[in-house]
Amino acid sequence: MLHSTDPHPEAQLDFFHKLGYSTAQVHAVQQKFGPDTDRDKVLGELVQSRAGQKQRPVTTLCALVSRGDTQNVGPAMQLPVPDCSMEGREQGGQDTLRAVVIDGSNVAMSHGNKEVFSCLGIQLAVNFFLDRGHKDITVFVPSWRKEQPRPDVPITGMRTEREYG
Repeated sequence: MLHSTDPHPEAQLDFFHKLGYSTAQVHAVQQKFGPDTDRDKVLGELVQSRAGQKQRPVTTLCALVSRGDTQNVGPAMQLPVPDCSMEGREQGGQDTLRAVVIDGSNVAMSHGNKEVFSCLGIQLAVNFFLDRGHKDITVFVPSWRKEQPRPDVPITGMRTEREYG
């Protein structure tokens, strides 16, 4: 539906997905201007329509795929995040914060620049949410990370992990 003259309409749609636009948004613009609309014109209209809307935060959901399996990667789906500050006011003036779940292994390896498992990274992530008033915080860490570090998998800040685990 993107371009009848375009030999790769899925590549065009993927282009717009990478820019954060949904399939429905792209199709709406295509219906407005017709199927042979230039990609730049579609993009211009998408930018204008986004600028005209009140910006709301979104969360992006992606399907999990095996490493290296790029054939099964589909477009990301963006969903609006509910305005928690408004919900909190409606429920007697108390802020309602969602439970937080942290992938501790991912956070620690990212903080350690993919070379070491940095428990300080987990502590910083937990403190980030504590500072914002969250009380229900869960950190998942593989059990083998609680063992003594090995030369191929160094661990820093082990004391920090034991405080939380």
